Amino acid sequence: MKRIIALIRPVMRDDVIFALHQVENFPGAALSDMQGIRRGLHQQAREHRETPGGSFVSLVRFEIVCSDDLAPLLVETIRANAFTGKPGDGKIFVSDVQAALRISNGQLDEDAL
Repeated sequence: MKRIIALIRPVMRDDVIFALHQVENFPGAALSDMQGIRRGLHQQAREHRETPGGSFVSLVRFEIVCSDDLAPLLVETIRANAFTGKPGDGKIFVSDVQAALRISNGQLDEDAL
């Protein structure tokens, strides 16, 4: 199993959600609104005597756990639909998941997805 974490621009959220729903066997996702600090902004703030608190950027975080074979398709779907071609489009991280458990019925691993 794989865990996909995607951090994207808030304006691209609906496009990504719509596209993910078109993927067969899409297992669902957890979403959260968050703020981040872009690389290099702290140094710029220090040089210009700005407060670091003014350098936050808004992001939407998608978290998806899926089967190994579905992960590449989901990653490409997110990438294609979050893309604007401008700096700050976001990042996608993929990692292995060792185990999963569905609390309601005790199903394990891919059956729990």
